[in-house]
Amino acid sequence: MALKPFAFCTASVFALSLATVAQAQDTVAAQSDDQPAQTEEIIVTGVRASLASAQRIKENSIQIVDSIVAQDIGKLPDNTVSDALQRVTGVQVTRGAGEAGTVLIRGLPNTATLLNGREAFTGVNRGVSLQDIPAELLAGVDVYKTSTPDLVEGGVAGVIDVRLRRPFDFNGLEIAGGGRAVYSDQSDKWGYLGSALVSDRWDTPIGEMGLMLSASYNRRRFEDNTAFDFVSNPIADPATGNMVGVPDTVGGLYTNGDRKRMAYNGSFQWRPAPNLEVYVDGLYTQYKNRYDTDFFVGLPKAGNVTSVTPNPDYPALADGVTVNDAYTITSNQAYKDKTTTYQINGGLKFDADDFTTITTELTYNRSKIKNRNMIVDTSFNAPTAVYQFDVGGTPNIDIQGVDLTDPANFTLRTLFDNHSVAISKQWAWRADLEHRFDDGFLSAIKVGARYTNRHVSSQATASVGLAATNPVLVSTLPEDFWDLSPSGLVKGKAGIGSFLDANGDYLLNNSDTVRSWFGQPAGDRPYTPELAFFDVEKTYAFYGQAAYRFDIGSMPVDGVVGARVVNTVQNLAGNGVDSKQNYLNVLPSINIRFGLADNLKLRLAAGKTITRPNFGDLNPLVTYVPSGTTGNQGYAGTGSGGNPNLAPIKSDAYDATLEYYISNNASVTAAAFYRKFDNYIQTYSAPELYQGQDWLVTRPRGVEGTLKGIELAYQQFFDFLPGPLGGLGAQINGTYIEGKNDDPINGGTQRLVNVSKYSYNLVAIYEKYGVSARLAYNWRSSFVDSYNSGGTQASTIVADPTGQLDFSMSYDVTPALTVTFDATNITDRTYQDRFKGLNSLTGVYTSTPRDTRTYDRTFEVGARFKF
Repeated sequence: MALKPFAFCTASVFALSLATVAQAQDTVAAQSDDQPAQTEEIIVTGVRASLASAQRIKENSIQIVDSIVAQDIGKLPDNTVSDALQRVTGVQVTRGAGEAGTVLIRGLPNTATLLNGREAFTGVNRGVSLQDIPAELLAGVDVYKTSTPDLVEGGVAGVIDVRLRRPFDFNGLEIAGGGRAVYSDQSDKWGYLGSALVSDRWDTPIGEMGLMLSASYNRRRFEDNTAFDFVSNPIADPATGNMVGVPDTVGGLYTNGDRKRMAYNGSFQWRPAPNLEVYVDGLYTQYKNRYDTDFFVGLPKAGNVTSVTPNPDYPALADGVTVNDAYTITSNQAYKDKTTTYQINGGLKFDADDFTTITTELTYNRSKIKNRNMIVDTSFNAPTAVYQFDVGGTPNIDIQGVDLTDPANFTLRTLFDNHSVAISKQWAWRADLEHRFDDGFLSAIKVGARYTNRHVSSQATASVGLAATNPVLVSTLPEDFWDLSPSGLVKGKAGIGSFLDANGDYLLNNSDTVRSWFGQPAGDRPYTPELAFFDVEKTYAFYGQAAYRFDIGSMPVDGVVGARVVNTVQNLAGNGVDSKQNYLNVLPSINIRFGLADNLKLRLAAGKTITRPNFGDLNPLVTYVPSGTTGNQGYAGTGSGGNPNLAPIKSDAYDATLEYYISNNASVTAAAFYRKFDNYIQTYSAPELYQGQDWLVTRPRGVEGTLKGIELAYQQFFDFLPGPLGGLGAQINGTYIEGKNDDPINGGTQRLVNVSKYSYNLVAIYEKYGVSARLAYNWRSSFVDSYNSGGTQASTIVADPTGQLDFSMSYDVTPALTVTFDATNITDRTYQDRFKGLNSLTGVYTSTPRDTRTYDRTFEVGARFKF
């Protein structure tokens, strides 16, 4: 079934392109019969101009690149860079907490992220959190799918370069701003966004100068709903005595958050002479998220199991159970997160003569993440609990004989009190020299060097459950300690109504009082020394590349060939481990472009790329949670940690594209790609022996893998249509990917995590008479979320196909004032995933429910101005 939408997308691309070609041919024929057509200058603005600029970047680039261009300030109908990138061919995003999150290029998260060509990061990660960068600050985003030696290394998936505005981008004084109010339907709350930009440039006695300042503030309230089944382990059916698989936990959770983001961007440019430019750029972002989770944890085996309903498809698995005296947990998990990141950069560009350019710049990055969370578990016993594990893919729980809103029925149980801090700092310097040639085989040569020095530290407290010194009834505690959860989980499908648990605000605002109930001293717990790690990483990179050109008959050919050589020196310390790595990577690449016709281009590219492991993945610590019981239900010992022996991911990359340019904003393109990976990093759970006991330990491992696929894309404005219809336009793209890697646990091969076999975007556009509108549908087929969750049940988690429909519209009231309306998740989509694989209880392949999730629909109204 998944093939049909992809085939429809493909057929649409070629049907529309053929119609366009025919239209173009008719126009040319008509002109040749009469006199030459008169040339008329057409000034294009808005979406048309943005698409034309993005297409021009793609057509003129030696590399294979897709771009988003914000031709007008604040014009992008998306809130963040992550939101905007989901429309790009071959790009998918993960979703949660009311927004687009991780950006995947061709299914892979291993990207290098740049700000104006400079490396940027958040916390101890390799890349920056793109959702922290508001769309209002953007000039554009370039997604490089092939590499050249002058690009910063680090992205086996690709490179994302976020281009922020500078004062010399404008002709003179520019003042712009805007605001929007945002309603989220599931949380039933409003948020808001605001932005402002001021830029000007002046002629002075010491040269031309420009200064630009911009700011953005975004507050968003959100609610995510999840109903879940967990992995199964066997119990005896009381009726037959046969062993039958029953989930260890079944339940649901509401996550309510209040997220605030601030961003400030400044840029100064000075041109003391026509051949010299000096600049200083700065970006500061702050992220605050205060959220809590109301958790309902049903324990189907923690009580007296009186009956078991077998699964009609897999009799060795239960479809439901009835439990008397059912021990059940409710929990509030309160979180307070803060991230601050800034980048300061200074550099110069000097044209030594008409053919030689020298550039150099120095950059400082600093990012700090502080997390605090307090979790309090409460419990109750229900006379009867009826669990159904699969009602249309969603579990359903019916609690009978107890009032879930009465504090007298709940007992204080367990406290988890944790906090952490991670700091990352980096100095980076680079210098480049380019010499261009008027004619001959070589059009330019370019050489350069780059040095980085990055320091990373992370400290945290161990997550230890602390039992209440006196497990009292909640009714004896202060009344503002407890609260009631929302109701109607996942649109009422889970059967869980409103239930009592702790109040998240009380936990964070009265932490010392809560600690006293569990016999703990006042104040934050000290960091656990065994959890700390420190890393110093230095890189030394050198590159050389040559741009060339020649003709094959009447066909022009050009490209870039060269290599980047980078030496990485790393010193990691943590948990008694002092690990040192020193490795050299030689990264050759070649890009070649054939001008098959004036508007038809063929590109071929090959090269080697790397991605270094995230610093958190290198953490040598493994934390263990011993086996035990909850109620009368046992659970196995587990562990999680990093792997200090991880090597960088290495990729051999091969790409080809064929691009047909119909007009300045219309094109049809096709791409094919192949990647071969060494040391591709994925996370697995596997039994490990520690202190004479088996533990199920989750840690990253390096495996070999391959990725191959094709991309098709079409875009056009139908200007040839009469009257209002001439404002219609379309963007259609589709991607087919096959990704596999070696299975380090069971042998053989398996699907790459996060890679959907099919994905597509269908976008209808209208722009005329001051009206601009976009209706966009984004879809991806099923993908593997993770492997090996433990238990006897098949434990590969596979997400179902999912799609989202968004709408945006604006109207130019005057040339300086525009009003806007936007809506996301219009169809109110539901996300579901399942446990799939060979089941040790049944001996056959099984597919059983895991998560059902629902997210907010959002509706925005706003206005923006510029003059």
